[in-house]
Amino acid sequence: MYLKEGVLLSVKLDINSSIWIRSQCSTVKKELEETEKKICKILDYDICASLLFNDSRNIAINKSTYAKTLHDKKSIFPNIIFFKKDPDNKLNELIRTKDIVENYYIEEKCKTLEEVISEVFIPIFNSQGDTMILIGCIYLGSYSKKRFLEEVLLEDTMLNEYISKISKLLTLSLLKFEQMENVMNMINIFTELIKQKDHFLPNHNYNVANWCKIIGIELGLSHQELDKLYLAGLLHDIGKVMIDFNIVNKPDRLTEEEYEIIKEHPIYSYIISKYLLGHIPKLNDVPEIVKHHHERYDGKGYPDGLKGEEVLLSSYIVGISDAVDAMMSNRAYKKAMPLNTVISELYRNKGTQFHPQLVDIMVKRLAKAEEQFEKILENTINLSSLIVSYKEDIFILEGSLMNIDNCYMFKPFEKFLIEDFELSKVMDVEIVIKDLTNLHHYHVKVEDFKDDTFYISHLQLIPLSNTFNLLWSIEGILYHPIDNKEMPIEIMRIGGDAFSFAIRGDIAEEIPYGKPLKAKILFEEYDIDISGNIVKGYDFGPYKYFDFYYTNIPDFKRDMIFRQLFRKQIELRKAILEYKS
Repeated sequence: MYLKEGVLLSVKLDINSSIWIRSQCSTVKKELEETEKKICKILDYDICASLLFNDSRNIAINKSTYAKTLHDKKSIFPNIIFFKKDPDNKLNELIRTKDIVENYYIEEKCKTLEEVISEVFIPIFNSQGDTMILIGCIYLGSYSKKRFLEEVLLEDTMLNEYISKISKLLTLSLLKFEQMENVMNMINIFTELIKQKDHFLPNHNYNVANWCKIIGIELGLSHQELDKLYLAGLLHDIGKVMIDFNIVNKPDRLTEEEYEIIKEHPIYSYIISKYLLGHIPKLNDVPEIVKHHHERYDGKGYPDGLKGEEVLLSSYIVGISDAVDAMMSNRAYKKAMPLNTVISELYRNKGTQFHPQLVDIMVKRLAKAEEQFEKILENTINLSSLIVSYKEDIFILEGSLMNIDNCYMFKPFEKFLIEDFELSKVMDVEIVIKDLTNLHHYHVKVEDFKDDTFYISHLQLIPLSNTFNLLWSIEGILYHPIDNKEMPIEIMRIGGDAFSFAIRGDIAEEIPYGKPLKAKILFEEYDIDISGNIVKGYDFGPYKYFDFYYTNIPDFKRDMIFRQLFRKQIELRKAILEYKS
């Protein structure tokens, strides 16, 4: 609906009536573009776009754009428009006046789209009781000077129908956007609760989610199926918030009675997931995936003892991802398994605990030391650290990077750390995203900070030194520069010029920055002494991660490092062939 000179032209949309919403979910963009084309034809404009405003009214999301010619498409809107970025943008006037805004450009260039001379912004409203809420606008652009005839809005019945249809579709889009934002916020809260509850596997849910996505990509699943898998991985253990703390964190093996209690967590996870996602059509089968992630291929799993094709493949994917991350993680009563042992366990349980097809895919991925993975930015939510540099200080904020409608938002876990944050004083911003054992570094452009949220317009991957991601564990020792005290570290990425390592946060406090340090890499065949400096550090849960760059390393030591990496790769391939035969 839109409002002009006291005359309300509206269309009723019952938000609680999900029939229309469900039927339209997959066709919104197509419907918008077809309607925009008809509006352009009636009003003789070159470009028509449908823009959706977020609840904070600081960004506009371009839901669809129609352009008459291919030439016009070259200067189409960006996906996100940040109001604060350009105070003179006419969208700010529209937000302020809640009225039609008309604009012409003669000598200066159009702020919205290059080469446009005449533009119009028509506000779109949604009724909430007796209140009219501005939710977006229709943008019209022309490459020639022309006056917008406002009276046509009252006279042309067909035009009213088309604008009303866009109002419907934007209302639906807003509902979906707000649903996903609320879901992501709730997942954020629950995953933090899980981290507090399960001290042994603080990042387990994110690791499982990433494994699920990797397997899904190998299977050629669609983007929507990958999203569902990723969310199922995040939520699979959410029900543990309902289990007694002492049972979840018991430092030795569970009794039979305690194990029966733990076996209830998939049901709790299902109930919580149903509450979070059951009302979202494209995600309403995620709870079912979550519920059956502990079912076995041979039917000896829980909670329902299903077997074979009775279980969704997606549930088997979450199950094998869960098992692999648990095997590769340290617990109070056991150390992480060597990668060879993990592969052996997968093959030993192929066709019994695990789906046969998924074992082959998982082993293939385990044997690969992958390079950086750009597709991580497609994830709906990522565990991240934002590194904010001021002129004389640096702040590291742990939180979640959310991607909703290609709009990136970073929300810190501890909001008190940003009470005095001033965007104008920031010199540089980076974000580090954790993916399994890997850290991905990006330069980011923060366009706005509002309601404890950083709004990001651009992420550019920062290439790391010639290092390789490791899925097997390499232990090491870092020596304190003053008393030569040995500090155990776990190396997760290594190459000829640098390595990255993880260490518990309480030990990490003793590590000095900016001083020469000595380290020892504990390969299976021999140890290698290295000197270097710590360049950066990041917080993820109870662990701290550091980048260690070598200094004055001789070539023969580089060769020794690469020989060990290649030896491990060959060893893994031989092990795989042995298990297969």
